[in-house]
Amino acid sequence: MTQFVSMQRRARWAVLLVGVVVSCKKETEAPAPLGKEYYPVATGTYRTFAAEDVIWDDNVATTTQYQLRERIEDTFTDAAGLLSYRIVRSRREKAAEEWADDSVFVLTPTSQSLQLLRGNRRTVELVFPVREGRRWNPYAFAALDTVGRQYQNVGKPFKAGDKEYAETLTTLDDVENNLYYLTQRKQVYARNEGPVFRETRRFIYCDGSTTGQGCQVGSGYILAGREHRETLLESGKL
Repeated sequence: MTQFVSMQRRARWAVLLVGVVVSCKKETEAPAPLGKEYYPVATGTYRTFAAEDVIWDDNVATTTQYQLRERIEDTFTDAAGLLSYRIVRSRREKAAEEWADDSVFVLTPTSQSLQLLRGNRRTVELVFPVREGRRWNPYAFAALDTVGRQYQNVGKPFKAGDKEYAETLTTLDDVENNLYYLTQRKQVYARNEGPVFRETRRFIYCDGSTTGQGCQVGSGYILAGREHRETLLESGKL
């Protein structure tokens, strides 16, 4: 009987110790970060980008440079009851000119994603938690689009223009790259800064027809195409 009581006491002490260990673990372990710090949003803030468009026609490139500014104007609650941020984009050709409002879009951060509404098209720009190699469909709200996007170089440094960022992540859409077409989209976000670099490239290569000055398929000759790049110049409060 004495031995049985002793065994019961040992069992109770074992349960108690396990409870203490689990309790301490819960108190000391911080939850894993979601990665929202890669795109901070706050009203009254802005980001200014150096923008470049390159238009290709029969393998000849024409380049246009200008500036874009995105300012977070205000917030509102959307139809789904989610807090959303209204962002006004402005454009100017040179730094000495006044800004002219260009368009408006909406950012909606949730616990699972960051959604962008531009025009009538909603895209999923980021998903949380951030993880190297994680894939998703940025056009999940448009049933006809199934392009994949994934995270690359999470936590790695990146140089955009003359600025270097210690911790960034890159999102890269599935690339269409063959003898006749190239479609590529890349975006880079810096921790506690937000988007610092964006690039879109769409080319139609030589298809062997009589156009393109008799070019050859596979030569890299660009019949038509467009490149667009945005590099962060500065950010702050208005």
